[in-house]
Amino acid sequence: MRLLIYKLIYLEINFKVNKFAHIVKLDKFTFENVKYYSIRFEDSEFTEFENFLTRMESEHDFEEDVINLFTWLEIIGKKEGAKEKYFRHEGFISDVKALPPGAPIMKKHELIVRNVRLYCQRLNEHVVILFNGGIKTDTKAQNCPNVSVYFNQANLMAKQINELFKEKEIIWNSDHTDIVFGQDLTLTL
Repeated sequence: MRLLIYKLIYLEINFKVNKFAHIVKLDKFTFENVKYYSIRFEDSEFTEFENFLTRMESEHDFEEDVINLFTWLEIIGKKEGAKEKYFRHEGFISDVKALPPGAPIMKKHELIVRNVRLYCQRLNEHVVILFNGGIKTDTKAQNCPNVSVYFNQANLMAKQINELFKEKEIIWNSDHTDIVFGQDLTLTL
């Protein structure tokens, strides 16, 4: 009987396999006003943002949305900075945001994104971590079969990044325009 209990406990522990990730600076998305980062899981060649872009390439019905979202990243990075008004609040257990901005901002700039969401963490006006996203088909991200996994993942990662700031594993550079962390910094999902 004891052997059976130990085997069951062992199986339960082994089902909970952690995924390890690293923060990666997106050099092609480093602009004058904003530096973008993403997360790359150890078992993946690509960052979550690159996975998002690759997946969205095959969504031909949403091509204009993706192009406009990409344009928002450039506008925020090159001209505006990562001001709070450009991000939707999507936090469930953390301070996750989403792009595109809300409808009034999109209308003002005449740059509309209807259904595509990209989850991110706005650390300040100069640093944003881009996670993953997709085509949102429900009013609540946590109920949407397309984006709920990315919404939840972003919330868990953002919560952990906040903890790493508290533990001083991630710190600000001298003028708070970038983050500094060790190459061996690992996040766990």
